[in-house]
Amino acid sequence: MKILGVEQMLEQKFESFLEPRIDEWFRKYLESPKGEAMISKILADVMMSWMKPGAGEERTYLESVVLDLVGRMKNNPGFRERLLAVMSQKSVE
Repeated sequence: MKILGVEQMLEQKFESFLEPRIDEWFRKYLESPKGEAMISKILADVMMSWMKPGAGEERTYLESVVLDLVGRMKNNPGFRERLLAVMSQKSVE
């Protein structure tokens, strides 16, 4: 029985050390360039999963969202440059 008590005590100590730090580590990671890249990739994957073939030239949900975002950011020169760079890349498909 004493072994179980020691294990529980060690587990509680470890949790009390780790739990407050996990949130801070996770937040710092998400704010880092690698974290931002991961979030961007996840959001791109989610948006692509929403994309469905439209009938003819009708807008899809994803296309509407992208066009709305581009419309809101069109006056940002840095965004325009990055958008043009992406649009001018050759497709890898």
